[in-house]
Amino acid sequence: MRGLLITLACLTLAAPASAKTYNGMAFAGPAIAGDSVVWGTEYSDDSGAVKVDGRIVTRFDAVTAKNRSRGFTGVPGAVSASPTRVVYTRVDRRVVDRGSDYVTSTSTFTPLVSVTGGPFTNPLPCTTGGNITTAVDGDTVVLGVSGKQPCAGIYVDGRKIDSRGEAREVKIAGPYVAWLDAPGGGGDRITVADRTSGAVVATFPGRWYIFDIDEQGTIAAVLDDRLVVFSLAAPKPRVIARRLWTSSLAIAAGRVAYISVGPGYGADPERLLVVDLSGKVLRRFERYGKRRRPQGELALTDRWIAWSVKRGSYDAPTGPGNVFLKRL
Repeated sequence: MRGLLITLACLTLAAPASAKTYNGMAFAGPAIAGDSVVWGTEYSDDSGAVKVDGRIVTRFDAVTAKNRSRGFTGVPGAVSASPTRVVYTRVDRRVVDRGSDYVTSTSTFTPLVSVTGGPFTNPLPCTTGGNITTAVDGDTVVLGVSGKQPCAGIYVDGRKIDSRGEAREVKIAGPYVAWLDAPGGGGDRITVADRTSGAVVATFPGRWYIFDIDEQGTIAAVLDDRLVVFSLAAPKPRVIARRLWTSSLAIAAGRVAYISVGPGYGADPERLLVVDLSGKVLRRFERYGKRRRPQGELALTDRWIAWSVKRGSYDAPTGPGNVFLKRL
């Protein structure tokens, strides 16, 4: 383990070429950390690993006990990273009852954080049966813990700033930390707060699905199956795309990354696009098809874009696939 952790510290200092392709697909992430790409992968024996530029920095073993399993939580926010921090959420599941047409299980979610290449440890003083979504910016780690008290809430470097406990997604950029509460049955809202004080700056109710925020306070989000942008200064949403794959998007430096889809209900994903805030296409990246599907999340900075694809059958649980990092 010590050798793996030293590798992480060294990798964050090395800038890759303008384009990198890695074997294996992202079960969590990918996330961009400086000039590196970070993701979580799972193997056919139910073990898993976190990788930085294709090199393993930590592993978790498969659970061999009957009716138990372990893995990443999926998207959004299962893995986040910066040059000094890597965080991921692991979920341990246990089947407690099984019938001919039902399965009842319990889950325990654990966030694990590495600081400057150190060991991965749980920063929370509690455990939870609710999902944990993550975000990182610089040395600051944000956790959105859903479920019941005392654990549920929004944490910024271990300090709880909100106790609602219904976060689907958390983000941090510039002076802002933001989260999407999605309790189900209505009441969804995006909350933006000051990252230093935790004071709420603005709230935006709506039928949100996913979102992201940049350092200027501009938000890109899926609202009623449409891609919209708005900001703290101009809070009225503007539609910039009407057909998109709603599993992930990203915004940075006045640009938005999303996946377009073809016409018609239930259309397949077509292209990975980067657009400006009016929806004008600036760059075209991935071209999807029946044997090349989106996997994991999109990540975007002012210099890089990262994404993952599953090659072959969409139903294949472990790939094969690839992770990509390209310079904008």
